[in-house]
Amino acid sequence: MLLRKTLLALTSITAITFLSPCRAETASSDGVQAELTMAPEYSLSWPKTLGKVDLFAASVPDQAQMTLIRKDISDNAITLVSPLPGKGRVYFFIKPENGAPGLWVSNRVLPTEGVANFRDMGGYETIDHHHVRWGEFYRSAAPSGLTQGDYAFIDTLGIKSVTDLRTQAEQKKQPTQWQGTAPAFFPSEKPSLPSDMTDRKRLATMSDTQARELMETFYAKMPDYYAPELKALFARLLAHQTPTLTHCTAGKDRTGFASALVLYALGVPEQTILRDYAMSGDLLRAHMTPSFKAAMSDHQNGGAMAASPSMRALLESDPAYLKAAFDSIRKQYGSVNIYLTKKLGMGPQQLATLRSLYLD
Repeated sequence: MLLRKTLLALTSITAITFLSPCRAETASSDGVQAELTMAPEYSLSWPKTLGKVDLFAASVPDQAQMTLIRKDISDNAITLVSPLPGKGRVYFFIKPENGAPGLWVSNRVLPTEGVANFRDMGGYETIDHHHVRWGEFYRSAAPSGLTQGDYAFIDTLGIKSVTDLRTQAEQKKQPTQWQGTAPAFFPSEKPSLPSDMTDRKRLATMSDTQARELMETFYAKMPDYYAPELKALFARLLAHQTPTLTHCTAGKDRTGFASALVLYALGVPEQTILRDYAMSGDLLRAHMTPSFKAAMSDHQNGGAMAASPSMRALLESDPAYLKAAFDSIRKQYGSVNIYLTKKLGMGPQQLATLRSLYLD
């Protein structure tokens, strides 16, 4: 069964809000939002203020490759079967006939059965009103549980590189057996996580408050601890080795921090980044796949761990965790931009190149 019957993609012409995989949120007062659901037909809706629109579809978000689906739509909603059967993912372009800017819409959460939290980081609006391109940056939990059907779908995404932020111990426990066209893999060489994050007996006895403090401490250490992996990731982005997939075990903590930095470097507002980060907890709870349960379990203490308050805190994607990482960066380096320059090799020239590659 697909991860949720309904997958929403929420974006906007002047503002973007996406807080939950299963419901749309109200956009800011100056924003115009569109909604896409998929269950299994596609249903799109948009504000009546756009007037008549033409609807296009494409297998990649490129106006040069899109096909006109419906013209002169006077209503503000439409339901249709896939206009590109057998071609995998569909991107829709809503073009107002009144000359207003067009809008790409797709499903942010991807329909994978064997892996939780697989989603696209595209569509978000930057501070200077550009948009992150869809279909370039994917993130997920460990892909070891991908099914044959999942791989048939993912093969259509054209992923060229995979950044695996798991430790060598995690990689060994849950190896990735990629099917289809294999991307280039870039695994972390760290042997294991810090001991305070892996002592399951201690974690099982922690209170919720203690576990949250532990998470914030871990996030505060990540900017330096994972700097080598992040620097290499940004180098690959500059070399245009995309579409790319970044993952760890849950696709929440290490992946969440890496994804946040990519969005920040592209100019996405921090509040939008925090909202995107907060999605992971809901997605993980909704889709506890066998492979993810195996990755998180302990043969001797798994039952106690799973039921403990600490596990609930560890599976949360509380924005306070990510804020702890940003606070640590600002305390140590003065600003996130200085950190990007000094630790990750992303100075003004590199950031300009990154944005030219990945923003519309």
